[in-house]
Amino acid sequence: MTLDGIGQLELNVELRPRGEVRHGYKIIPSDSADVSVFVSQRTRLNFYYSHPKFKVGFSLQDVRVWGDEQLFNATGSYGDNASLDMNEGWLEILAGKSQSFKIGRQYWVYEDERLLSRRNWNQYTIKYDGLLYKFEPEKIKIHIGLSLNNNTDNLLGNEYNSYKEILQFDSVLQTIVTKKEILNGRLKSQNFLYITTKISDRLDLSFQALATGFQKPETASTIYVKGTYGLYLNYKPGKFGIRANGFYQNGKNISGKKVSAYFASLRGEIKLKPVSINAGCDYHSGQDQVKEKNNYQNTDHFFDLFYGARHKYYGYMDFFDNLSKSSKNGGLVDIYSGVGINVTEKALLSVDYHYFSLQSRIYDPYLTENILKKELGSELDFTLNITIIPEISISGGLSAMLPTTGLEKLQGFENGGTGFAYWGWCMITAKPVLFSNKK
Repeated sequence: MTLDGIGQLELNVELRPRGEVRHGYKIIPSDSADVSVFVSQRTRLNFYYSHPKFKVGFSLQDVRVWGDEQLFNATGSYGDNASLDMNEGWLEILAGKSQSFKIGRQYWVYEDERLLSRRNWNQYTIKYDGLLYKFEPEKIKIHIGLSLNNNTDNLLGNEYNSYKEILQFDSVLQTIVTKKEILNGRLKSQNFLYITTKISDRLDLSFQALATGFQKPETASTIYVKGTYGLYLNYKPGKFGIRANGFYQNGKNISGKKVSAYFASLRGEIKLKPVSINAGCDYHSGQDQVKEKNNYQNTDHFFDLFYGARHKYYGYMDFFDNLSKSSKNGGLVDIYSGVGINVTEKALLSVDYHYFSLQSRIYDPYLTENILKKELGSELDFTLNITIIPEISISGGLSAMLPTTGLEKLQGFENGGTGFAYWGWCMITAKPVLFSNKK
């Protein structure tokens, strides 16, 4: 018996080993810091089934660093206590031609991933446990997402993010952090409305609104909700294209403080085969420490990206993946440009440059009466992507950061680090299809 005539089934795998050489990834190295060399790997088994009345998606995932086995003795390594995780697990019920309900663990990816992202560079990626309603007639798409998170199936109470655990060591920042600091970023609830329509063949316009809930620490009944509202504009008249975004945030942050923050971005790109050129600017609002008015300081002006994309926008070295911490809530201005060259039909060479600076004024961490200079540094990223066959590709890159004294001080170097940080990587991505009856 086959599935032909009943539904469409696809079974595929993904293997993604990545080797890295780190001497300044995310942090400025000190003069005595050693280089880190390791290989991580993502392995997935994906199952997708499509029926005229429903769809099912299921994905198992294992992420590890080569040699991280927990079960071993003097004569060998035997594996891990637990290493598998459910990457996806959802059911989508089709209600007619234009409506559906999707429930379970799923990706929420919209537009250029500023607010809701897959964050695919991360070997684990970002998923949501939630309910997604889709209404998609011919000229407009409306999506509504709802989620609610808990640590366990409590008999009483709904406290999320219990902080009654030991301190943990942050292997990236090389510092001790509390469980409270780690969990403060977890969302009790992420809910959104997304509407998009095609104004013309050249112009797309989208609206998105998010209601993001953070549970007050050590409580079960108080949830602070932060609202985010914004527009996406994508204009492509031909070889030239413009993308513009603008968002505003209000409501309350995790501490219950009133919020008033904004974000804007503008990107232009021109494609002249075999070369493409892009340039743009991202503008994140931050908290100005110098302003002394109570009304201002009693309001949080730092724009929160939630789980939005970082790596693809703010330099591949991820100095600003935790923007609140890396800028001391000062916000960020990122002015960038890039060039892509199709060396062959299957090889793309890209060079990207970023100039980073603080958006708002903050005080010098070591000279508290002085204002820190806003300039943070420059990053240069070289990337090469080669498609060997449709199922297998290889990519690699080399990046360098030239930090300013301001960034060194923000990272804890009163007298400066090495002044130069670099990072290199090479990755193979294989996505073979094991079985498919799709026509």
